[in-house]
Order: sequence, then structure tokens, then C-alpha cells
Amino acid sequence: MQDNIALLKKLQEYDLEAQEITRHTDALREALDELVSLHETLNASLEAQRTELEETRSLMRDKEIDLETNQERYNQSKAKLNHVSNTREYNALEREMDTLRKMRAQVEEERDSLREAVDGFEADVTEKADKTGELKGQIKAEETAISKEANKSKSRVGELQSQRDDLKSKLDKPLVRRYEFISRRRAGAAVVPAIEGVCTGCNMRVPPQLFNELHSIALASGAARNKLIQCPSCQRILHYQEAPVEEPAAAEA
Repeated sequence: MQDNIALLKKLQEYDLEAQEITRHTDALREALDELVSLHETLNASLEAQRTELEETRSLMRDKEIDLETNQERYNQSKAKLNHVSNTREYNALEREMDTLRKMRAQVEEERDSLREAVDGFEADVTEKADKTGELKGQIKAEETAISKEANKSKSRVGELQSQRDDLKSKLDKPLVRRYEFISRRRAGAAVVPAIEGVCTGCNMRVPPQLFNELHSIALASGAARNKLIQCPSCQRILHYQEAPVEEPAAAEA
């Protein structure tokens, strides 16, 4: 079984690499989707602000027309002053002109406020248009990069699948089924080392007798190496591995 363990570990390498490629490609697509969503939101905001800008410009033009009309009426009233025949008419014209002056001051104030709003909207529209253009270019570049990466990933996954199929033919079908069953149920590796009596898949301690048996299998030869050991806690397939040797600490000067 030790030979089978080696083959299973190799099979697992292919599977984990393929999974990592898929995760990486999915992450790239998610990042692109976020950019596209941001572009759509910014573009919608830009269009709304452009509409508001045009409405504000229209209101400002209306105020300009009101001011022109006011000025015409004021000039007409002023001209009439030279032809009035009595005090009553003169006073009435003075009141009308005073009212027109007050109206003009109010309309001018409203027009100036609208002009400031237009200036602000124009600056915002320009800024958003620039950002939208930049995002559109970035999205196009990301799409090209992802397309290249996806083709590259597809080719590599195809290679891994071919190697995987070849390797599966060298393993007993029940063993492959068991490995794939564990892989589906457990995130990460299905074949893991047991080090110093601990399963590195779930970090639970393996019963001493079982760990000793793993050690014996690692040292055995022939049929004695054919036994399969699974972790009692997570059911992952175990193989014995020596604990790493720690380097001695450097002596202080």
C-alpha cells in the first residue's frame, strides 16, 4: 500500500493544482465582475448627473429670459416717465419700476446660484467621465488578460486531467473511489501525513497503537505495506512521516 500511497499523493497533487487553477481563475473573474459593476454604477451616476446638468442649464436659461423680459419692461416704464401728465401716473410708474428692480435682483440671485450649480455639475461630470473612461480601459485590459489566463489554465487543467487518468489506471478502483469520496467530503488534502502521533489534516491525535502501526507499515516491505490506515477523526488517508529536525539555535556572541 505504500506504493499506492505514493500514487495517491501524486494524484492528489494533480487535483490540488487543478483546484488552485480554478480558484485563481474564479478570483480573476470575480475581480472583473466587481470592476464591471463599479463601471455600471459610475456610468449610471454619470448619466443621472448629465441629466441634472441639462435641467439646471435649462433653468438658468429661463432665468436669463426672465431677466431680458424684466429689462425690457423696466426700459418701457422708464421711457414712459418722460411722457406722464400727472403725479398719479408718475408715482404708479415709479412703483412698477421699483417692483421690477426688486424682481430683477431676485432673479439675478437665482440665476447666479444656478450658474454655480452648473459649474459644479460640469466639474463632477468631467471627473466621472474620466473615471468611467479609465475603468472601461481597465476592464478591456482585464478581459484580455483573463482570456489569456483562462486559455493557459484550460490547457494546464487538460494536461493534469490526462496525467490523472493515466495515474488512476495504475490504482485499484475501490481505492480511487475511496480517495475521491474523502476528497469531496473534506476540504484540502485527502491523503495527509501523521507526524508525532497527530493527523495533520484535522490536527487530532491518532491513537498510539494506530500511529505505531503506521510507523510499522512505513518500515515494512512486500504485502505488509499494503494496509490502508485512515484517521479515526476525519477519515483522511494517513501515511507516516518523521517530525522535521529543528536546527539548533545559534549561540549568542
